[in-house]
Amino acid sequence: MGSGLMQQEGSTAMTDQLYTTHDISRLLQVDPSTVSKWIDRGILMAFRTPGGHRRVRSADLRTFLITHQMPVPEELGSGTVRLLAVDDERPVLDAIKRAFKPFAAQVELQTTTSGVEALLLVSEQKPHGMIIDLNMPDIDGLEVCRRIRARKQMEGVRLITMTSAHTPEVVEQSKQAGALACLAKPLDVQQVLELFRVPLALSAKR
Repeated sequence: MGSGLMQQEGSTAMTDQLYTTHDISRLLQVDPSTVSKWIDRGILMAFRTPGGHRRVRSADLRTFLITHQMPVPEELGSGTVRLLAVDDERPVLDAIKRAFKPFAAQVELQTTTSGVEALLLVSEQKPHGMIIDLNMPDIDGLEVCRRIRARKQMEGVRLITMTSAHTPEVVEQSKQAGALACLAKPLDVQQVLELFRVPLALSAKR
């Protein structure tokens, strides 16, 4: 670890490291001003100390790197992509779980049958991406996408919709709601992995 690296104060587990902008510039081999611009734009989450210095939590830095398809340095720990799958039909979610099982070392999958719960989980868990069915009983997938896109702190979450009624019109509606793509059901896991560029994001080579 760099000498500028700090531990989070008050944490008994001491698992969440704090990085300065210079720590990050050293780690990623970019200019400190570039790191500052990422923070100013709100795409890299940071906070200020009482003295006015910027600090970035390791978890937020990992999220930033994976979301923007950048290699995750070993000292940041796991580069696993966290996905949230949302569908009101439990058999569909079970099928998605089975499809992602071979990629368990690369993708951490969480599921829910409720669009309302999905909105809560996105805020609490901050996954790198969400895959949501368009036809949901409590709140449809398009509305979930719109609400997430309305939150600046959630702008880094990649949204993917899915539907059994896949048409060009539905694809366009999904993109207008803020989704990266709209995929046909049953879900093709390889398409999802390509959208997240998992091999690139998790590359151990520097």
